[in-house]
Amino acid sequence: MRQIARHDVVFAAGTAGEHQLTWSQKAHEREGCHPHLHGPRNRNVRMGRALDGRPDMAAVLHAFAAVMAHFEALRTLYPREADGHPRAVVVASGVLQVDEYACDARATFDELSALTLRLAERGFAPDDLPLRAAVISVDGRPIHIALSLHHFSADTTAARIVAERIARLAADPSADLGSGWQPRQIASFERSPSGLRHAHRVDTHDRAMLRQSVMPELRTPARHSDTIYNFVCLDSAAVALAAARLAKQYRTSVAAVLQAAYACALAELLGIGTCVFNTVMANRQTALAREAVAHVAGRALVQVDTSLGSDRFPALCRAVDAALARSSSVSLREPDRYARSLDEVSAELGRSAHNPYMVNVRPIAPGTLIRARADRAQQDLERAMASSRYRRFPKPVDTYSGKLCFDVWGMSETAGISLGTDATSFDATDLEQILLSFERRLVSAAIGGHAARSGSFAGA
Repeated sequence: MRQIARHDVVFAAGTAGEHQLTWSQKAHEREGCHPHLHGPRNRNVRMGRALDGRPDMAAVLHAFAAVMAHFEALRTLYPREADGHPRAVVVASGVLQVDEYACDARATFDELSALTLRLAERGFAPDDLPLRAAVISVDGRPIHIALSLHHFSADTTAARIVAERIARLAADPSADLGSGWQPRQIASFERSPSGLRHAHRVDTHDRAMLRQSVMPELRTPARHSDTIYNFVCLDSAAVALAAARLAKQYRTSVAAVLQAAYACALAELLGIGTCVFNTVMANRQTALAREAVAHVAGRALVQVDTSLGSDRFPALCRAVDAALARSSSVSLREPDRYARSLDEVSAELGRSAHNPYMVNVRPIAPGTLIRARADRAQQDLERAMASSRYRRFPKPVDTYSGKLCFDVWGMSETAGISLGTDATSFDATDLEQILLSFERRLVSAAIGGHAARSGSFAGA
């Protein structure tokens, strides 16, 4: 893969100005997050996307310009004031540089990963555009785009949406993009009386959940510099098929099915019957917020009773779904107040309240999955399960040090599921066993085999 050109994409939009930082942006700033590649302050998200419809380079570059003009978050710069704190400035126009790389054949997954990594390596300044992009072409025809998203816009869901919109526009220049990210409106709502009332409700809810948590506390490493962070990834078509089928059968959400099965797998390993997860979901509650995920993420502490048997698994899924529905709206607490709240609950409990286990559930379209995939035969599920791929990535410790993180980072024909934690708490073999158990439980529940083999879901 070799670079053959650099294109200047000029964009122009009708909105510009300044706005206060949103809640999540202020949280990042308080934590000292910086846009660089490695280490605990990493705020780079990388994404690759195949292009459909065989567009030419002019159509792809036009799509980049249209998406930049449409999404305000991609035009937001964060220069720092004299006191070092950032301010958010939305620019109306500018130039995005898009590199073109030529390939002799379709790029592999590893080649795409290496390219997105290269995009992130060059270093970002706070007053740079938060997006870097490249186009991969074969025989002069663009076939892939690669993106690297940075600063306070660095969100996996945001990167996925950006990539999808660019691909859609490249294939159909008249495609409707829907509403865009408007961080100024989000920040305005957060300061409103209704936003502050909501922040108080969420804070009260989280304090109550933390007091009820029986989740064992993971060990926090004494020194970050010499600590290894284990990361295990599962690429499984069977998970997508099973989750869609169960969501349809139980009349609940795919996110609830995934979290319920994961809770059961983790509870078996830890030997506990009830646990509390810190669940992070994109806020999909309003038309304005559906695509505002670059700056807003829903946070909720959800209690899960994992002692239910196989005959109660549908009830467990529906209970998790109800808890998510009650608590999935965005948390608008001020970061400083949230930090004080955790410290107060920690003192009350006699242990750290900063350490609930994390579940990242990306936005999933269960209706699409159910229509397209949920009625496959049992043999298809078993065949898909046999083709699952596991990978291990030991790497330097990052911001999730000392916590076990379950992350659903994509779900279409396959499901990307990853687990990661500091090696002082779990090693890579432990994490892989949790994911294997998670996949096996979902597939067993979907094909009904667990009921015949065992009287309890834990025996699946």
